[in-house]
Amino acid sequence: MDWISPVSGLVGALVGAGLSYLGTHRAQAKALADARLARLQAKQDQAVTTLAETFGDLQKHVREVPDDWEPGMDAGATAAVTAARQAWDEKLQDFIAPARLAIGVIRDKKLRRRLNETMNLLEEWDSGLVYAFHGRSRAGVLRGVIADAVECVGAWQREEALPEPNHAFREARESMQAKRDEWEAIEEAEEEDRLRRRAERDSAGTPPPPVVG
Repeated sequence: MDWISPVSGLVGALVGAGLSYLGTHRAQAKALADARLARLQAKQDQAVTTLAETFGDLQKHVREVPDDWEPGMDAGATAAVTAARQAWDEKLQDFIAPARLAIGVIRDKKLRRRLNETMNLLEEWDSGLVYAFHGRSRAGVLRGVIADAVECVGAWQREEALPEPNHAFREARESMQAKRDEWEAIEEAEEEDRLRRRAERDSAGTPPPPVVG
């Protein structure tokens, strides 16, 4: 029949157009995906560069970690040590801030978690790592914690499994957990004491003390 040829031609044209559109759509989608992957890779490359620089700065900084207060210090010496510790900690935070931003770009969850823990340990050096510091060099412990992070980034770049935490990292982690347990126990004890005092006042009919604003 004469009408079959034009219909067949129309169908062929539609199919061809559909295939052409599909091919173009796939090509565009692939181009967008490739561009996104390239952007992510560039961000990760920049993050690694930032971390490398920061780890180097931190290794130098922790060599000068201030000592703790000594028993029997006079007021002047105590004030000097306090000022030195505050100044050193402020500089430490200046190094940690860009590292946090760089870590947030890392796509590997395990590495990101490990590096964030490293930053947490460094941030809590003054109160959380007291047990790790006991009988050891403060600088040695902190440098070991940083070295663990360097090893982790290196393993990740080589596409290897993250190494087991080194000795300094394990000691710092255990000290931090012990201190958190202590802080939690203190908070619970203080809360129990507040509740006990409130119950005693209620039973005695004594009004609560005024709130100092």
